[in-house]
Amino acid sequence: MSLHLHIDNRLIHGQVTITWCSFYGVARIVVVNDKVAADPLQQAILPQAARGLPTEVLSVKDAIEYLKKFEGKNDSIFVIAKTPQDGLDLLKAGIKADTLNVGNQAPVPGTKPVMVLNWIAATKEDAEIYKEIASMDYKISTQRTPNERNYDLIEMLKKKNLL
Repeated sequence: MSLHLHIDNRLIHGQVTITWCSFYGVARIVVVNDKVAADPLQQAILPQAARGLPTEVLSVKDAIEYLKKFEGKNDSIFVIAKTPQDGLDLLKAGIKADTLNVGNQAPVPGTKPVMVLNWIAATKEDAEIYKEIASMDYKISTQRTPNERNYDLIEMLKKKNLL
């Protein structure tokens, strides 16, 4: 299985379906977040936004079980984690990502984020999560699309005094 982990709080949108899924040639999308998975409206709307790609909207626990079924198979899957914590939880459970990209992370109401890049807001807690992900030998990409410049997220977090 080839798995592409994308952390993006917008979930499924044009850059995901047209750009990233085409770039990787994925066969399915899996959206991972406990609150989103419990929301009947998002369960109905997100698969429609996927433009015909088979789509699952799952809690973290269910996503881990679902993705483990594909180990050793020849599938290419695009996993969208809504939050950095969702992504870390997948990785800590043994899900292996071939690529890891942080797309959009808009500021979350009620937090005090720093804009690391124009499209990535992070709190100190988020920075620690990204640091833990990086410590698992993952290079964290920060591209909005495959053709855009890629920044080293850990270095950017350090420059913003979050690490």
